[in-house]
Amino acid sequence: MKNLLKSMSVLLLVFSIWPATFAAENTQTIKKEALDIRVTDAFFYVPLGNSKTTMAFFTITNSSNTNVSVTGVSSQAAKQLRLMPESTLALPAKQSVALKSSGRYVQINELKTRLSTGDELHLEVSLSNGQKLHIVAVAKSAYDQVHGR
Repeated sequence: MKNLLKSMSVLLLVFSIWPATFAAENTQTIKKEALDIRVTDAFFYVPLGNSKTTMAFFTITNSSNTNVSVTGVSSQAAKQLRLMPESTLALPAKQSVALKSSGRYVQINELKTRLSTGDELHLEVSLSNGQKLHIVAVAKSAYDQVHGR
């Protein structure tokens, strides 16, 4: 009877330890995929006169195999930034999307400081997967652009 109790005790010990050991060996760390997304040609127009409102533009390229979207843009240099005309921007896998004056753009409202040609504006682009991109847009004068073509 003593041998039977010892055997049962050993079996209970083995079965109580085994699931934890098995789980530990088969646990995998799941990392959030860092998508290959790049922003190029980022600029904004110098606000005209006393205006504190302007627009920013850039090209964003999603080189990954995953569709994602831009869910917001922010900056400490302004009280409000909005994607226009809609509040999100789809970034299909393996494609680029250009924000430009004739289509999508970032509206910047209530700039906190006066900016001139050549100044930098730091922007943070939020993606649907939780990733954030930090970009620098350079100020351009609207008068430097070709008009009327």
